[in-house]
Amino acid sequence: MTKTELMELIRNGENSFVEFKRDDIDNRALAKELVAFGNGEGGRVLLGVEDDGSISGITKSRRELEEWVMTVCRDKIRPPIIPSYELIRDLESGKHVAVVSVEPVRTIYLVRHNNHDWYYTGSEAKVAI
Repeated sequence: MTKTELMELIRNGENSFVEFKRDDIDNRALAKELVAFGNGEGGRVLLGVEDDGSISGITKSRRELEEWVMTVCRDKIRPPIIPSYELIRDLESGKHVAVVSVEPVRTIYLVRHNNHDWYYTGSEAKVAI
């Protein structure tokens, strides 16, 4: 993705295919967004972007951030999601944004939290039975 494409996504705001998040959200919050996209039509989580579209940037190193995303996907999601991941560098004032993309598949994804499996689609959450 180019800087121009990313800035266009940000200008268009959050929708059913794009979610803005700081890079310091907790594991469950990230897992929830990725599962909702995986159980839906796919989508992108933009880490380092505030809800209002302002760019806060990434506070972790690229390696730390990538390891964190992959650990969440492996440990919190059943079956594990394998997202695509890219870092867009030097946006506003030298800040970076991570784009975590999930493609739609024919698998049902669940988030494991407090010994319960949670199913997410869009903004709806259900405990899986």
